[in-house]
Amino acid sequence: MMNTYDKRLLSADMLEEAILKFKVSETDLDYIQCILLAGASIGITTPLLSEAQKKTSHENSAETAIKFREYSLGCTLNETERKEVFSGNLKFNKQTYNSLKHTGKGKKLAASDDLEIKADFREEAEELLWAAIEDFKNLPVSPEFLIENGKN
Repeated sequence: MMNTYDKRLLSADMLEEAILKFKVSETDLDYIQCILLAGASIGITTPLLSEAQKKTSHENSAETAIKFREYSLGCTLNETERKEVFSGNLKFNKQTYNSLKHTGKGKKLAASDDLEIKADFREEAEELLWAAIEDFKNLPVSPEFLIENGKN
């Protein structure tokens, strides 16, 4: 039987599960599960934050990277350069998550040529979890809604 679910609550459940799993993780597979759950939560919260005209933690991180780049170069980046840094930073922040979900890159890279991943899964899980937590905390959701639905 099909049920109807509120995706905000599913996001909370996935995030909670990722946090609990991270606390007891012992293997790379445990951390991979944390990454996938946290990434899925972000996949729900990102469009909601965008709709509410709020920035995600990854967008804030990308803007900080732009500021560091400008400071280190001693100049202001033009709009094209800012977009490149911003886009590159967003891709970097979710690179491991996306690599775990997909093999290949369409016509750019054959699936059979994209079979290896280099990562510190514990570190990646921790970073993605922090981003997912920050994003969820910034959702335009009332505490009453969460409490009424069993979320603390």
